[in-house]
Amino acid sequence: MNYAVFQIINGFAGHNSILDKIMIFTALYSPIIYGALVIVQWFIGGDRGKKASMDDFFAAVIALSTNFIISKFYFEPRPFVTHKVNLLVKHPSDASFPSDHLSGGSAITFTELKYNKIIGSIMMLLTILLIIARVYVGVHYPIDVIGGFVIGYISSKLIKYLNIVLNPIETFILKTWHRFIKI
Repeated sequence: MNYAVFQIINGFAGHNSILDKIMIFTALYSPIIYGALVIVQWFIGGDRGKKASMDDFFAAVIALSTNFIISKFYFEPRPFVTHKVNLLVKHPSDASFPSDHLSGGSAITFTELKYNKIIGSIMMLLTILLIIARVYVGVHYPIDVIGGFVIGYISSKLIKYLNIVLNPIETFILKTWHRFIKI
């Protein structure tokens, strides 16, 4: 079923140049967009925005670290390695499961939604588009992106339980930032 759904989504690739460009852009550059939105949150959100940005960062680190560990124990070849696909982007033949883009992006998204509904909603739209885009361009199976999405969600939830460790770090960073800005 995973491959059947992949074929349906990836089957649209290469037939509409505008849609292809949107999906390629999303599939490749979403980490930059997430990062830019986190930076915007840092600068427009006061101390609460800075805390949100730091929590976003820590959630993404947890998610991507989880992916790294999973990849050491489980290797799923990318669709283009084992099947004929409509591959729209060049990509290394590393592990397909879980998607780093979705793990990091959804970790940031779910964390941001707790702080800023507007930026979080923009990120959620990007995340939904990214789920489709990574399959559309031929670099992930549906289960890879769903797995990444779930890992990101769980990583975001873990931030709440790690606050006892993260709050002193974030407080130090905020104090340092305020001292730096006064210079």
